[in-house]
Amino acid sequence: MFRSAIAAALLGCAPWAGAAEASGIATIVEGKAVVIRALSKLDAAVGIRLLADDLVHTGKDTFMRIEYDDGTSVHVGPETLLQLNPPSRRKSERPGLYLLSGWLKLISGKAGTRCSFRSPQFDVLELSGAVATRVEAGSGAVFVEQGTARWVDRRVRGAPPVSLKSGDYLSIRQDDAASVQGRPAQDFLSSVPRAFRDTLPPGHPPAVAAKSLGAFSYSEVESWVNAEPPIRRQFVRLWRAKADDEAFRASLEGSLSLHPEWGPVLYPELYEPKPPQQATPSAVTPVAGPVTVPVPEPQIGAGPH
Repeated sequence: MFRSAIAAALLGCAPWAGAAEASGIATIVEGKAVVIRALSKLDAAVGIRLLADDLVHTGKDTFMRIEYDDGTSVHVGPETLLQLNPPSRRKSERPGLYLLSGWLKLISGKAGTRCSFRSPQFDVLELSGAVATRVEAGSGAVFVEQGTARWVDRRVRGAPPVSLKSGDYLSIRQDDAASVQGRPAQDFLSSVPRAFRDTLPPGHPPAVAAKSLGAFSYSEVESWVNAEPPIRRQFVRLWRAKADDEAFRASLEGSLSLHPEWGPVLYPELYEPKPPQQATPSAVTPVAGPVTVPVPEPQIGAGPH
């Protein structure tokens, strides 16, 4: 079992009762990481502020910690794609924090806070304590290091939540049913990021301005453009201007079947309302058969004498 890591603050974790949204601050960044914010790519350096809807991309062997004033934190492991959002922005009772792939450790803070996040395969709700998670294509695992949480299988419509407590480990693979065990599997333990095992004191770095790294390429956001529909649709509005970038547009067009909502942006003329059809004037009915023109007969004796 990991050593408890009571750190401070998370984007995607807040008191359930009407808390105002708050930005977080990156207090640890080991390795390379970038933040995609609207149309910008930013360097994820210690001291930058993380905002709602930011996309965090970490590189190989990278560890990043984001802290918030309410005493909760999010730890991001290597090769991870994560969208930040506090639960107060949830729609239809869905968590805002979204783990597309990679490693995440979520730690609740002050009493009364409840953390939650979503992934393509499952939701983790009402976390009070600390949970470590790995999400890969078609599989995933959750280990409750401390406290309690509820796990919901998104692959099964209407699936009832599974209650988890300290020490519980739940994993899914492809279409197999979820299984809860009393301790983590060995392959999970052996691959857990080293920083997830450490007890890390809260950090207090000075705030710094985020450094721009220029524009992002299609390959850097391809996983988001082709994510599940509720996730990818937001980027059509956010990245609409990227359709004017020749290379980005070509990539969108080349795999349009994976993100059909980009169709109206790429080919607006095909989606314009058609003009109402004009009524055709009625045709003149032709006369059947040949038309005979009467020729006047000559009058006898009508000529000059």
